[in-house]
Amino acid sequence: MVFGACYYPEHWDRSEWAHHAKLMREAGFNTIRTGDFVWGLVEKEEGIFDFSYLDEAIGVLAQEGIKVVLCTPTAAPPKWLVNKYDVLQRDRYGRKENWGTRRECCANSEEYRIRSVKIAEEMAKHFAHNENVIAWQIDNEFGCHNSTHCYCENCRKAFSKWLEKKYGTIDSLNRTWGTVFWSLQYSSFADVILPVYNACEPENAHGWSHNPSLDMEYRRFASDSWVHFQKLQMNAIRKYTDKPVTHNFMGHFSDIDYYNLAEELDFVAWDNYPDNQWGESEYEYVSMAHEIMRGLKDRNYIVAEQQSGPCGWDTFGATPEPGQLRLWTHQAIAHGGEGILYFRFKTLPYGMEQYWYGVLDHDGLPRRRYYEIQKTGEELKKLEPYITGVKNNYDVLIVRSYDNIWAHQIKRHTKDFDYESLLYSYYKANVDLNIDTAVSMGKYTDYKVVYMPGYNIVHPEEMNKIEEFVKNGGTLVTTFRSGTRDAYNNLLTTTLPCAFASLAGIEVEEFTALRKGVHIEGIVNSEVKMWCDVIRPVTAKVLSIYSEGYFKNKAAITVNVYGKGRVYYIGCDLEEEALKRLVRHIGERCGIESMDTPEGVEIVRRDGCVIIMNHNDHKIQTGINGTSLISGQNFDGTLEAYGVEWIVAE
Repeated sequence: MVFGACYYPEHWDRSEWAHHAKLMREAGFNTIRTGDFVWGLVEKEEGIFDFSYLDEAIGVLAQEGIKVVLCTPTAAPPKWLVNKYDVLQRDRYGRKENWGTRRECCANSEEYRIRSVKIAEEMAKHFAHNENVIAWQIDNEFGCHNSTHCYCENCRKAFSKWLEKKYGTIDSLNRTWGTVFWSLQYSSFADVILPVYNACEPENAHGWSHNPSLDMEYRRFASDSWVHFQKLQMNAIRKYTDKPVTHNFMGHFSDIDYYNLAEELDFVAWDNYPDNQWGESEYEYVSMAHEIMRGLKDRNYIVAEQQSGPCGWDTFGATPEPGQLRLWTHQAIAHGGEGILYFRFKTLPYGMEQYWYGVLDHDGLPRRRYYEIQKTGEELKKLEPYITGVKNNYDVLIVRSYDNIWAHQIKRHTKDFDYESLLYSYYKANVDLNIDTAVSMGKYTDYKVVYMPGYNIVHPEEMNKIEEFVKNGGTLVTTFRSGTRDAYNNLLTTTLPCAFASLAGIEVEEFTALRKGVHIEGIVNSEVKMWCDVIRPVTAKVLSIYSEGYFKNKAAITVNVYGKGRVYYIGCDLEEEALKRLVRHIGERCGIESMDTPEGVEIVRRDGCVIIMNHNDHKIQTGINGTSLISGQNFDGTLEAYGVEWIVAE
């Protein structure tokens, strides 16, 4: 398996390379990732390419048995490019995103695309037969720094063509979007605007005052623009080599449809930073990010950047405590990782990321973090038969849709509603009960329970798959604000919950965004703080009712038998413990085994083994015994702070 670090030889004097490579080998590294920010070094003048420093560095690394994942450097354009061509993005206020950091170029700038393809092609041609280059990465973190959305003239023209291809006639677009409202009709596709800042919104808004169909289609277009930009480079590389190609994704990031971005890649890679200057993530949030990445292709992945020290830009994040780097690595592997590259090997003394620490500090001396990673690599070698090509056993699926993320961002229902937080609450409830839970779309038949919280836009072909899943014995769980919109972000005119009404066996008589909390009682008791659907059962059975308010005694949670399966409808938000009780109830009726463990203990099951992780900063008794696959000794259930154990499955 791939085990190593991100390493940038251009940052260091050539006299240091051999020493760095030796330290990598001694740490157990076999791979580095490099090249993603070297455009100005390898093409100092347009059309004049010099890869000699990379040739030399790759050769030095190879002497210590280190292979290379080589990146195209198009995330950081050289100054000559922006001096010569109009390639820079414009924001919603018409301001130019000036050169001086990274990711400032527009995916629809023809000049940027031509030169990006050229540098990718020249690199592929040059390194095609270098046996030490084992894979390619396109660019770096598409969309970071809010760079997915550009509002320049290039984008406006490209958007017009994108719409014309989709709608055919401007009359079709006007009719579909309902532009008759506010006299927003267009006379041609060239007339269509971008959702820029306008008269109806304050400066801190995010486009909500535009026609919802316009805003929705623009987000799809912007996502497609980066998918196309990636494809151009991918095609250029594949003309010269059949080595695998990837991109480094960003977990929960949602401005680009990652299913589309991942589709033609050979494998997914992603960048995992559980604790940086912007905050610490709950372990469940990190595990969900891993599952989002695995679910893009329903296939194992690698971590292209794994945090290895304190990190931040202008202030420091916390330094990982003893055991945390090992824990984060094992957590990544437990959720489908087949390779780990730590970011970065040695900390840089200059530039924006002076505070983004790596395996080694600025002085380059191996210390605690280096030795912890070294030990972790030794463990992973022992465990490789349980890692490479092995999948987890999932009973539950959380369906995550980028169309729904965008639709809910555009029309939020209530100020406290957040679709991604709703998804996370259902994921967290399952994982806290140690139910192995996938995050993806589409293959519903692989699971016993499918959760579709807040699933507002349901395309007809997907609805057919959902119905078949339930008819054949599956269990579906959906919630308020589901099934109410068409693919163009318009509200449906059938009775709520519209697309899900027949499946759920209910009608929603009315609803309210709450000003004050109310309570429900029944199969679960909970305070409801945000939203209430007032439900009239048609064929469904009532599980919980509202115990106060003008809708007292009306249904809040229901279950409906549909074919051989069941559909649960949750008409309100729930407190965390109440949601866990509901998830346990649903799982028990589907033959899903949940497991109570101390808080902060995560269990992952796969064929042949069980992985146990202690995310607490203190020793814990997990209550699980077995034979350790790491030590070969009996495991008595005790884990030290941030401890990890792999045991033989009984």
